[in-house]
Amino acid sequence: MTTISTDSQMLKRTSEIKKENTMKRVKVIIRYLLLSLLGLIIFMPFILAFLGSFKTGAEIIAFPPTLFPEKWMWRNWPDLFNTDLGGSPRLEGSTSIGLIVGLFAFYATFFLTAMSNQQEGKGVPLKIGLPISILLIGITGYVISVYLGSSFDASLILRASTAIALMLLMLIALGIIGMSEPDWGRVLLSLFGSILVAGVVTWLFAQMAISIGGGRFTRWLFNTALLSVVRAFLQLIFCSMAAYAFARLKFPGKKFIFGFMLASMMLPGAVTLIPSYILIAKLGWINKFYSLVFPGIVVAFGIFLLTQFLKAVPRDLEEAALIDGASYFQIYKDVILPLARPALLTLFILQFQAMWNDYLSPLLYLNTPDMWVLNVALEVFKQQYVAQMNLVLVGAIVNALPVLVLFFFFSRYYIEGVSYAGVKG
Repeated sequence: MTTISTDSQMLKRTSEIKKENTMKRVKVIIRYLLLSLLGLIIFMPFILAFLGSFKTGAEIIAFPPTLFPEKWMWRNWPDLFNTDLGGSPRLEGSTSIGLIVGLFAFYATFFLTAMSNQQEGKGVPLKIGLPISILLIGITGYVISVYLGSSFDASLILRASTAIALMLLMLIALGIIGMSEPDWGRVLLSLFGSILVAGVVTWLFAQMAISIGGGRFTRWLFNTALLSVVRAFLQLIFCSMAAYAFARLKFPGKKFIFGFMLASMMLPGAVTLIPSYILIAKLGWINKFYSLVFPGIVVAFGIFLLTQFLKAVPRDLEEAALIDGASYFQIYKDVILPLARPALLTLFILQFQAMWNDYLSPLLYLNTPDMWVLNVALEVFKQQYVAQMNLVLVGAIVNALPVLVLFFFFSRYYIEGVSYAGVKG
């Protein structure tokens, strides 16, 4: 009797466990269905807009609206890229595009090739290598000035301001490498090669911008993509170096400088809008990419985000690299940056999205059709093609897709990186 009673209790308990598991599965399924339904509702405007890009203009404004088009107008997409608001490509705008991309090519090439494990003293000495490097950068600045003067009728102020700005950024890169006591023979070779690579890239992208055209949708997409990618990558380089110094190094006034940098985040953008515009106009950078890249090459939020992340990196790895003879720059490049990949991707996504969605700054500084970005161009395009809402809708979809795709593929790194923003070192 006892055995039968025990078996009955076990069967009853097993049945109760199965019921509990079934209820849990049902609750999970219901939860996922509700979340999916909520996500579909939130995403529905984009779905309707995407489907509307294949409709005729009459179908888009018809009431009641329809979900799917009566006839799929596939030609709406190629028609958008064939539109032309007029305006030919200008050499001054194209050269600014080329020089900005060339600057990024210089930094990427120089930082990847300038350092080696060879100690100072076994190659070209500092007292010879440093002056020659500075002279080489000075010659490059003069060549940039001549290039601007020969490409179009550039003013003396524009030639001088652009050449000086690019030379200063190149000197910053040289100074960072020089603090790590490198082999100056390798630095000279890397500097010369990086300048050649930057020159080729500059000419290539300037010619590419001219060949694409002026007031065309292809040119606007080219401008927006190039500006967003290059500025986001340059911000990664400068913000990560500043964050490495704040998080891992000790120097006088570090807390004061970091606090002052954080205090700059409290200033509204409207406060600096007019002074910034006056300065950019005085430098001759209106309607050129310099106006959007050089002032925004460092952002306080990016430094803060990466600093908080780097404070959580174990110091044992850094100390081991120092024992092996690595310089600070080698530790930054080979140890810190690979570990900071989630935060770097987070910052890249945020800054790429910020530039891609920016409207006010491009509206102020870029004022000809060949230099417009998508947000500014779509506003003008909407006024010109007010009777063709299908083309306007296609343009809006094209403008939204890159950011959505970027977030979709890198959302895991984005969430992981943001979670470190509040980590206290």
